[in-house]
Amino acid sequence: MTLCTAHIRQVNDTEELVFATDSCLTGGEKWKHGIKLFELPRKDCLLCFAGDTFRAYPLVLNMVSSIHLDNYLQSPSATLEEVLEFLSEQFTELVSKIVSEIPGENIHELRGSAQFLFGGWDWQQGANGAFRVWKLYYNEAIEGFVFDELTNNGKRVFYTFIGNASIDVVQEAKDRYNKLRFDEDKQDDNLDMEPIRVLSDISLDKAIREVDGSLQIAKVYKSNRTEFFGVYWESSKGIPCFQGREYNEINKPLVRYFNPDTFEIIESDLPECLQIIDEDTYANDYELVRECYDEEGYLKDTVTEKQKHVLRLVFKDVAYRQFISSQQSEPQI
Repeated sequence: MTLCTAHIRQVNDTEELVFATDSCLTGGEKWKHGIKLFELPRKDCLLCFAGDTFRAYPLVLNMVSSIHLDNYLQSPSATLEEVLEFLSEQFTELVSKIVSEIPGENIHELRGSAQFLFGGWDWQQGANGAFRVWKLYYNEAIEGFVFDELTNNGKRVFYTFIGNASIDVVQEAKDRYNKLRFDEDKQDDNLDMEPIRVLSDISLDKAIREVDGSLQIAKVYKSNRTEFFGVYWESSKGIPCFQGREYNEINKPLVRYFNPDTFEIIESDLPECLQIIDEDTYANDYELVRECYDEEGYLKDTVTEKQKHVLRLVFKDVAYRQFISSQQSEPQI
């Protein structure tokens, strides 16, 4: 079971496609650290699933492997619809090979026990391109996977939820979304992160056992690239998590993290001010640190993401060297 959401975030003059899901896998057991949001070998689209993990994982792994071997599908020349048609055809072919070993078991329930959200930036759509999202699911009548476009509805605000049909968690999510927008008097406003806030509330709701674990969040940009984010969980004072897995501050992936209390990005985990910037401390990295911090030791607003990434590595290296030095200088007992 899971709850997935996708929406087009519209803030100021920025538009971006946001995907998110919880991290809970169930099926005779419960595990809160499963990967459920996937980047494809091409960087302009995302895929997530709801339903049976035993059905979804083999389909996703086969799909990723097949696209890796197909130079055309990896290239920008292939449209999102061509990728989607490939997914539909491959998923149909794979599930057609399923054979039940339990007499009388409904083969269609086995084949259709997982459904997917697929979407990305379609630069070939219209004059200026467009974000597009589809639901991909099994159709018993044709004994194969079909897809419906969810974004082709003419509405200014787009969001969607998918989940397990046996539990009405999707309706619960829609009700909470509508109440949130009404309570904040935002019915007619552009979307920011409201669908993700609803997903977070449900994942933290102990009464809904099937939706649980830290959120997995990614965005597709109009530049034909994706970005995956971490999140502190279960609050801003919690543990850094990425793709459902828990980390500590030392070994956490070098990605941007969301504050789950506000769903704003924690822009920097770098020190805002350095008391001392000297060559003895930073050695070969002195010039980089000097370039990123002003004369009073404050972090400059102009520091790039690449520089931030390198600074994190530099500070970790300095801390480790200072730790080793302190241990070697202490007398042995």
